[in-house]
Amino acid sequence: MEGRLWFANSYAEAAGRFLIACDDLREAGHKVSNDRLEIGMTGPAGEPLCIDVAIVGSLESGKVLLSSSGIHGVEGYPGSAIQLAVMDDLSKQDPFKDHAIIFVHTINPYGMAWFRRFNENNVDLNRNFLRRDQEYTGTPDGYENVREFINPKTTPKRKERWFKLKAFRLIMKYGFNNLKQCIAEGQYEYPKAIQFGGKELQPGPDLLLNWLDEKLEGVSKIWAIDLHTGLGPNGHDTLLVSAGMSKEKYSHLEKLFPGHVESLDPNSGVGYEIVGDLHQGLEDRYHKIEWISVTQEFGTFKPLQVLKASRAENQWTQWGIYADQVDARRHWSREQMLRTFNPRDEIWQAKITSRGRMVFNTGREDLLS
Repeated sequence: MEGRLWFANSYAEAAGRFLIACDDLREAGHKVSNDRLEIGMTGPAGEPLCIDVAIVGSLESGKVLLSSSGIHGVEGYPGSAIQLAVMDDLSKQDPFKDHAIIFVHTINPYGMAWFRRFNENNVDLNRNFLRRDQEYTGTPDGYENVREFINPKTTPKRKERWFKLKAFRLIMKYGFNNLKQCIAEGQYEYPKAIQFGGKELQPGPDLLLNWLDEKLEGVSKIWAIDLHTGLGPNGHDTLLVSAGMSKEKYSHLEKLFPGHVESLDPNSGVGYEIVGDLHQGLEDRYHKIEWISVTQEFGTFKPLQVLKASRAENQWTQWGIYADQVDARRHWSREQMLRTFNPRDEIWQAKITSRGRMVFNTGREDLLS
């Protein structure tokens, strides 16, 4: 199936293909500028880890379609695939000046290269973009009820006999939606635990924001798509939007994408409220710009399976015994993490590249309407 052609086997391959796609667009007559924002670290083959950014078209138009991927590391493989497919489509179209497209390829290159969702400091970068009125402190209500269960201080086991039973007991006691919220919202007190949002803005996000500060000056309207995997029915994409989005914008999106739009509310669908996610931070920092922001979330496996994979990988990283990072990456929990958020399934791959293109094209049309 055509979808699999866009999937890379490593961070280095994905980054290389992104740079080639930029050159292909230039050769097709498009105005393209791109930069490599190096985070000062290397991958398994010694390659520099970079947030690759590219601008296609004209920023002077004041209108931008912003496509971002890989804020959760391993989710960058499908995110990159969608972006590469979109760039290939663009290379077959006429150049344009009435808007700009900004591609941010792999916000968390460390996680993508080393098969993690978190960065080099164990920070979930989609909990790191705090608004100006927020601080890097605190935990969600009810977090202490589940902290030890989701962060055991032992090496992981392939077959954990009582995992499901313990999980179901917690669900019966506190309710599924309450647990989903307190586990996933983001916490700022336990650096070795999952969903840690950090104690300060991380180096990668800082590089990206400084780059955007320069590029977005003069921009008045942005249509933003952040690409994710893991939540929802397998292969189905849910377009998650802020719980604070106006009714008018929400209704508008529902008309554009019937059956796919949901609020980031634990009681309204697959999502949950998040502290410090990318779009919250961007909309707060660039508050003079008119935004439409969606998180395109492609389902992979059931929630407990996703949680178990994230939990096991973090157990290994924090409490495992390994010689170095190359040795750590060979562990079954890292491979399981990769395949939980990037399934090796050609039908799934075809679905997400198709829907990724469709949402991109519809957002682009809406930006220009």
